Amino acid sequence: MRKNCNGFTFIELLVSLSLWSGLIAMLLVYWTTIVVERENKKIEMIANQILYEAMMNEHRENETVVVRGKHTFSLFMRSNERCVRWEDRLKRTKERCETLLQ
Repeated sequence: MRKNCNGFTFIELLVSLSLWSGLIAMLLVYWTTIVVERENKKIEMIANQILYEAMMNEHRENETVVVRGKHTFSLFMRSNERCVRWEDRLKRTKERCETLLQ
C-alpha cells in the first residue's frame, strides 16, 4: 500500500505558482514588444506609400502635413531629396528620403 499520498504540499504549490507567474510575465513582455513593433511597421508602410505617391505626383512644395488615420506625417524637400518624417509608437522620430530624378 502507498503511504502519505495526500497530494501536493503548500510549498510545492507556491513554487509551481511562482514559476508559472514568472513565465507568463516574461511572455507578456515579449508579446507587447512584438505588438508595438508590428504597429511601427504598419506606420512605416504608410509613410513609404505617402513618399511614393509624392514622388509619382512630383509635388514640389516645401513642406506638407499629411494625416492618415491617427498618424501625422510631414512631407518635405531637402536639397535634391523628397523626405517623409513621422513619429512611431515609442515616440521616436523616423525619417525616410528618396533622391529626385532629374
